[in-house]
Amino acid sequence: MRDLQNKLKRAGYSLVADGVFGANTENAVRSFQRKYNLTVDGIAGPTTQNKLDAVLKQPTKPTQPAPPKSSNSNGSAVVPYPGYVIKRGSTDRANVSRIQRALNVPADGNFGPQTESAVKAYQKRKGLAVDGIVGQATWNTLF
Repeated sequence: MRDLQNKLKRAGYSLVADGVFGANTENAVRSFQRKYNLTVDGIAGPTTQNKLDAVLKQPTKPTQPAPPKSSNSNGSAVVPYPGYVIKRGSTDRANVSRIQRALNVPADGNFGPQTESAVKAYQKRKGLAVDGIVGQATWNTLF
């Protein structure tokens, strides 16, 4: 179970590798399945695990965040996931400020306790894994 959880974390999902297939792990599996057009059942069966392995074998994304894309046809901003988690102590001031603005927290670029608390509250409201870490699932619902 920890192996699955660690793979999901490497794929950008925010969860704790505690060895328990609880709600947070199931939500991460469902989110992964949805993203890769698999049957969304929350079960990490062979098809899901094979796809997860294939995704993790792909070349890693650059460590620098990609520039924001222009607006899409309906006028909403599209901000691609930077490819790494952003959490308390993160030094990516530009993306931390972006997250803070999205959460209506003073945008100082420092991911401290106030930002972490706001991220946890947002994750709870949205039914995401509540860990205070902005991984791909949290990022994609924010932006």
